[in-house]
Amino acid sequence: MPSNNKTKKTPMETAYAYLASRMRTVREVETHLKDKGFSEEEITETVNDLIGLRYLDDYQYALRYYEYNREKKRGTLRAARELAEKGIDAETINIAQEDFIFAEKIDEFEDALHIAEHELSLKNKAASDEKTAAYIARKLENKGFRRDIIFKVLNRLRAGADD
Repeated sequence: MPSNNKTKKTPMETAYAYLASRMRTVREVETHLKDKGFSEEEITETVNDLIGLRYLDDYQYALRYYEYNREKKRGTLRAARELAEKGIDAETINIAQEDFIFAEKIDEFEDALHIAEHELSLKNKAASDEKTAAYIARKLENKGFRRDIIFKVLNRLRAGADD
């Protein structure tokens, strides 16, 4: 009769396997370990060890997420909301956002303007048309741009359409 020598994975082995495919937030790892049936003590110890080993770093995760978000042509407001949903605290989100914007010399107004101009060229319309302006505003809002930036973009487009 074959013996059953399969041993249960340790919390650290489980976490390593979970982290193998991509970066994760502290909360994502905690939730995964909890779902696997580990105790709060085991989870806390494992997460602290992973942080000490730099396998978990919510600040670095947030920075990478802002990069990914920008590649997808989205505003930082959307990224901040999604990072909060992933369990990253507001202070870490804000610091990472400021550092990313500074390091990459990001101008969200220019990003939003570029997206809006592209949308207008696809529709072959001017922003002075209220229906088109509303479409552009919704598009930019869905992409995570702040309202002040959206209004500034619409004003710029309308001024250009008046020329």
